[in-house]
Amino acid sequence: MYKSNTYKLFLLIFIFSAQTLLPNNNYRRVTFAQIKAEGKIWGVDLSHHQSDVNWEKLNTQKPYFIFFKATEGATHIDSKYKENYKNARKKKIIVGSYHFFSYTSNGRAQAEHFLQNVKLQKGDLPPVLDVEYKKNMPSRSVVTQEIIAFLKTVTTKTGKKPIIYCDYDYYTDYLKGKLKNPHILWVCDYRRKPDCEWTFWQTTDKFQLSGIRGNVDFNIFNGTKKQLKKILY
Repeated sequence: MYKSNTYKLFLLIFIFSAQTLLPNNNYRRVTFAQIKAEGKIWGVDLSHHQSDVNWEKLNTQKPYFIFFKATEGATHIDSKYKENYKNARKKKIIVGSYHFFSYTSNGRAQAEHFLQNVKLQKGDLPPVLDVEYKKNMPSRSVVTQEIIAFLKTVTTKTGKKPIIYCDYDYYTDYLKGKLKNPHILWVCDYRRKPDCEWTFWQTTDKFQLSGIRGNVDFNIFNGTKKQLKKILY
C-alpha cells in the first residue's frame, strides 16, 4: 500500500510538472472545424501512403499549402509525386516538394537525385530536406556532414536554401549550431509547441480531411498569408 501511494503521488507530480513546464500542444487532436474557426495558415503533407486523393473534395477545404514527397535516398521516386504535384497546381494550392534522407548513400548523391526528379516552379515553396531518426545510424559527425553536403548542393544549384524538416530533438542533436547559414525550420513535435525559431510546425499525424483516406499530417505556418508568399520561388 505504501509503495502504491508513493507511485501515485509521483505520477501526479510528474503530470502536473509536465503540464506546467511544457507549452501545451492544442493541435494534437485538431479538427478542420477548429482550424477554420481560428483562421490558421495551415497545410498537410502527402506521399504515396495516402494513395489516391479526391482533389475536388480536398479543394473545398482550401488548404493553403501541401508538401509532397518527391524522392528518397539516391534512387527512389515517390510513385504519386508527379500526379499529386500536377493536381495541386491545377487547384492553385501552394506546393512544396521534399526529399526523405537516407543514411545508406551520401548527401551529394541524394541531392542530385532529388534535383533530377523534383519540380520547382515559380510560386512553389523552397525545396525540403526531411531528416529523421533511424536505427543503426552512422556517427553524429557523419550524419551532420552528409546533411550539410545535401543542403550545399541544393542551395548551389537552385539558389534557394532548403527548408529542413525534423523532430525538435533531432534538430538539437544534429543541426543546432552546426549550420553556418540559417534555414527555414519545419519542426515535427506532437508533444508541445517547439522551443525554437520554427516556420512550419507539424502538430499531429492524425488529422483528417475529406478527399484523403485515413489520417494525414497537419502543419501550421508561423505567420500570415503575406509572409508565406514572401518565401516562395
